[in-house]
Amino acid sequence: MFTKIVLAVAAAASLVSAAPSNSGLTRRENSGDLTFYTPGLGACGVTSLESDAIVAISKDLFDQYTPNGNPNLNSLCGRQIQINLGGNTAVVTVEDRCEGCAYGDLDVPIAIFSQLADPNAGRVQMTWDFL
Repeated sequence: MFTKIVLAVAAAASLVSAAPSNSGLTRRENSGDLTFYTPGLGACGVTSLESDAIVAISKDLFDQYTPNGNPNLNSLCGRQIQINLGGNTAVVTVEDRCEGCAYGDLDVPIAIFSQLADPNAGRVQMTWDFL
């Protein structure tokens, strides 16, 4: 009986296609461009406003953690990131996917961008870490 249960569990587990665990994402400095956008319904299934402390990460990073093609189940959704720029910092929550961002780039609402840099710059270099 025990063998049948173990085999059934093993068979069921082999049918599950999951995204990689984000447990390997440790605090380490990442770098890229910071830009701003007007948020709405994000890839994580949450509707956000321009005043919300959220971030869209590059599709190349985001998609690695999307199980079965469902972005609402992405294991990075809800993770916090600290953005560092010129002595200023902002803590944001992953709620979206950035189609036009290169790996390491972040896209934030203008309210967050304004805390870090002059919006007239449009695109600035920054560093960031998962918290």
